[in-house]
Amino acid sequence: MWSFKSAVTDKDTGMKKISTGSVSTFRFSRLKNYFLLFTIILILLSSCGYTNTTARLNSQENLTKTLLITTWHNRTNELGLESLYFRVLNSWFKKSRSINVVFTEEEADLKLDGEISSIDLPGLFYDSFDEALEIKVKLTISFTLYDNRNKKILWQEKTFIVYEPFILDPTGEQTQNNKQRALLHIGDEIAEIIYLRAHEIVNNLP
Repeated sequence: MWSFKSAVTDKDTGMKKISTGSVSTFRFSRLKNYFLLFTIILILLSSCGYTNTTARLNSQENLTKTLLITTWHNRTNELGLESLYFRVLNSWFKKSRSINVVFTEEEADLKLDGEISSIDLPGLFYDSFDEALEIKVKLTISFTLYDNRNKKILWQEKTFIVYEPFILDPTGEQTQNNKQRALLHIGDEIAEIIYLRAHEIVNNLP
């Protein structure tokens, strides 16, 4: 009976050399094809205007600006509100990698100045005796963001109004606490708006 073996035996030294050489040539050829494919992909990405988003963001973050936040002038009868808002603003900007808070005029690229102009407490809801059960704080402020190096106004709000309700409580102490929480919430909302807009402005500066 005839039998046929496809595998190369140890005795077939010539065939073994040919087989080994063929495998090596095949592997080398496959590596060349992978390298060529990788090169083509890189060329296509470059020609399509592809950019590394992470590298671009890191580059933007390295272009830091310094910011001086002043203690705003407080024209209301809420003592200490200017200090509270100063702390809230600083807390927001401490999160930033592209805007660093400084505390001297000489160090500052940017300067944020403002004023707490007024607080009004119009009633929202009333009971049968026309006594307010819920009060809406109406806070009016103004602020300006400067380019401190060129003394140029980058953003200004002359009359910025924010509303926040709070509940009246039978005890005066709890009512005061509710109002303080409302004022804190307003400060946090204002700080977030300024934080986001300031970053938009900084990213568009030359």
